[in-house]
Amino acid sequence: MEKKHYTDEERAALAEQAAANAGEHFRHGLNCGECVLKGFLDLGLTDYPPETVALASGMGGGMGGTGRLCGAVNAGMLVVSAMHGRKDPYGKETFEERLDELHHPETGIYPRHEAYLRAVMKELGSLECRDLCFPYPDFDSKDRKRNCKAIIKTCARIATDMALRD
Repeated sequence: MEKKHYTDEERAALAEQAAANAGEHFRHGLNCGECVLKGFLDLGLTDYPPETVALASGMGGGMGGTGRLCGAVNAGMLVVSAMHGRKDPYGKETFEERLDELHHPETGIYPRHEAYLRAVMKELGSLECRDLCFPYPDFDSKDRKRNCKAIIKTCARIATDMALRD
């Protein structure tokens, strides 16, 4: 698909729709990582097939249930990569060009993803599932589910906004 330039208003509306989509998927039993990625894929802005959501299946519960990096946070990285990742890492001819594609301070893949993580940290205070869910030790409690749904929606919104930036 051809890259489109999105206005601030279009980006905000699409980010809110992705968040709503992700929240709805959580209600139907998808894990946090699946929700964020599927919420974005539902927008139809990429040519990735729906089965791509499988890439996020192991992210739930803080990376395979370990309580480490929040699956919603990590799936947000996939969302940003869906629009700005390298579909052909060998597309640049030289080693130096490939590194620049990753590290360039204004256009690089790493700075773009770092900006996403910084925005999530600013809003949520942590990237770790165990920190984000610490007040809710009972995995099946309504309070924890509400908390996780809010985290999922936040990550989907921020990731989609970042993914749709030029």
